[in-house]
Amino acid sequence: MAVSTPLIIGADEKSALHALRDMASQQPVNMAGLTELLERDPAARERHRTQMTDQSVPIPMAFVVTYSIEYNHPGGRTARHMSMSVMRDGRVPHPAGVWMVCEELGFHGSLRECTVWLEDLSDGGSAVNVVQLLDAGAGHA
Repeated sequence: MAVSTPLIIGADEKSALHALRDMASQQPVNMAGLTELLERDPAARERHRTQMTDQSVPIPMAFVVTYSIEYNHPGGRTARHMSMSVMRDGRVPHPAGVWMVCEELGFHGSLRECTVWLEDLSDGGSAVNVVQLLDAGAGHA
């Protein structure tokens, strides 16, 4: 069983998350063929890695949040995508903390209304990924 770590979200963290949300809306990611492109083109893989690093913010106590707006999902849909990791071995973000961060990024409803999965990271840590399709006409919120 994974162990959670405390999460602190104050005014500075909220401001950083809101700035991250705004940045992501200005640099949406085209999902059409992205996986294949990243597998075959090292330069594209590096550009994508740089963009995702730029679209990441640290949150006390040892969290990193990455956020993107993705378009051209199956059916031409657009989605919000948040990834939250803990930089401590054996730790994962608690669902309540994940949802607090999601709400600051513009997600609505609940985690049950999103696609959620745990991702094993190359450094041995884990990240919780949350994807929520945007409603038609909602734009890059």
